Amino acid sequence: MLTEKLRNLELPPMPQVAARVMQIDESQVSVSAEQIKNIIQADMALSTKILKLANSAFYARGNRIQNLSQAIALLGFKTVKGLSLLVSAASIIPKKGNFKIMKELWMRSVLTALIAKIIAERIGKDKLKDEIFMIGLLRQIGKSILANQFAEEYAICFQMSGEGVDEEKLHQLESMKWQFTSADASSFAMKSWNFPPDLVQSSEVRRYKLGDPAQIEATQPMLLPVILAEYIVLLAGYTETVKLEGKLREKMLAEFGRICAVYGIDAVKQKYYLEDLRQVIKQDSFYSFCGELFTN
Repeated sequence: MLTEKLRNLELPPMPQVAARVMQIDESQVSVSAEQIKNIIQADMALSTKILKLANSAFYARGNRIQNLSQAIALLGFKTVKGLSLLVSAASIIPKKGNFKIMKELWMRSVLTALIAKIIAERIGKDKLKDEIFMIGLLRQIGKSILANQFAEEYAICFQMSGEGVDEEKLHQLESMKWQFTSADASSFAMKSWNFPPDLVQSSEVRRYKLGDPAQIEATQPMLLPVILAEYIVLLAGYTETVKLEGKLREKMLAEFGRICAVYGIDAVKQKYYLEDLRQVIKQDSFYSFCGELFTN
């Protein structure tokens, strides 16, 4: 019954670039650079965006970048790899519906992905950081799918759940309206796109009923850094549209603390993530580029 209702959703096509890029081994940089060049140049839209970034004021060094080989040499393989993942993700985020809501959801996803990647590097999950980055970008894509297809109805659900921050209430409202939630939509979309099991499973975990974080860490080692990053984005008000107050803020802070305990993140480091990391993120080249990605 649930699957039948979900079949009526309009899913954007899934590009294969992201899956291929994630499989590139970073240990042999020269070989990897050639591999990523071959993958990117087969996708004209992606090639154009990478070259545009390479020629932006942020990266330009006075000489115009004319091809992908020059771009990779300037930006570095790892940066180009990350940008390829970002552009691939942006291409499947719907750009219609309520623009304000769609942009907000996109920015939350980008911020979550960037922060999750930083967390991964700091807790010894460096080899999993690309997969963690993609989970951060796409695990909640169902919200964008619903906001795109049911713009007016979803705007009401979004507003009534505190701009979607009270996810439990949001899911209740979604379920009442469509008999399924945005989390169900995320899972359905990822299965339809033949995403790896880890990505599909990540979309099925509700943040507000996480259970034992240590158990999640043991069974889904790429998910917990993403959920931690989601809490950081909301608690620290990274998009400047979220105002968390009262019992919901207390509840989210408690959950944030429970996850931090799994990784031994003490009070000083928690303060850094909630207060100081913002400036690092805002200066990140990916962050500077993501707003333009959404509007193109």
